[in-house]
Amino acid sequence: MCEGGVPKEKVCRVCDRPLSQGRGKSKEHVIPNWMQQHFGLEKERIAYTPLESLEIPLSMQLTPPAAHHPQRQHNLGSFLVGSVCKDCNDGWMGDIESAAKDSLISLIEGSEPIIPSNAVARWAAKTAYTFTIANNPPIGRVPQRHMLNLKNGSEIPPGVRVFARLDSEADWWFSSATTFLVQAREPVPAIAPTIIQRHFQNSYRYFFRLGRLTLLVQFWPSLVDPVEYHSDLLHLIGSNGATGPFADDFPGFPEPGLNYDLAIRSTACWLSFNRRPLGDLCACGSGLLAMICEMQDHPANPAGNWGWS
Repeated sequence: MCEGGVPKEKVCRVCDRPLSQGRGKSKEHVIPNWMQQHFGLEKERIAYTPLESLEIPLSMQLTPPAAHHPQRQHNLGSFLVGSVCKDCNDGWMGDIESAAKDSLISLIEGSEPIIPSNAVARWAAKTAYTFTIANNPPIGRVPQRHMLNLKNGSEIPPGVRVFARLDSEADWWFSSATTFLVQAREPVPAIAPTIIQRHFQNSYRYFFRLGRLTLLVQFWPSLVDPVEYHSDLLHLIGSNGATGPFADDFPGFPEPGLNYDLAIRSTACWLSFNRRPLGDLCACGSGLLAMICEMQDHPANPAGNWGWS
């Protein structure tokens, strides 16, 4: 694009600075190069739509291939994100990789139990964003401000939770899941569907199956309503928001097929409409409470900052 006949300088897809200010263009591996080399994956073929791997188990498939879901195929070593500046790729993003590397190898091999880990949680959140800019899914995109939050601080972004699970066999796939289980506590007002829809439009869920390790990165924009999870299916390893195992009064799920419906049944969001005013969601459309949105510098462009199309 040009402004006044002068070519517009390309910017880093991560930090938004001109690439020239970040020592030029680099390329970020969505699946880290060291991980591919360690597990011999560089020449493995991958096939996927913007939302998920085509190799994903049938029971996990959420987006059957369709005309509006174009398919791509190439070696895993070519699964790259372009237009990332060298300062980001070799600097703080590399630091996140290094901090999580040893733990990730042990978890992928299934040689250590799952424990809370800020390093692994930050790596998972970073990887969700690189998937977003590599695949550009039609819904559920990770907003750039979440990546900048990782760049500027040591915690995962507000409202993000990272869960993990170990399986007996190794596999490799990913899914940007489009499903959420939302449980509304009584009383449920007439405006409930509208509020839930506003939250959902800003949410995302990314599953990564890495060997025996499954990671779930989930964002639910309300920092008041808690995320609860099925402790038999997932373990919480990092959270920036209210989170806890399913309560005793949770209605539960039928046992048949429970483990196979991981994307749907792993976590739930409980909305308590009677604890706060109904009109307190920010008018900008961010899906956050007005007070929280203003505390986070109230995005000037909610469509771009919060993942709306």
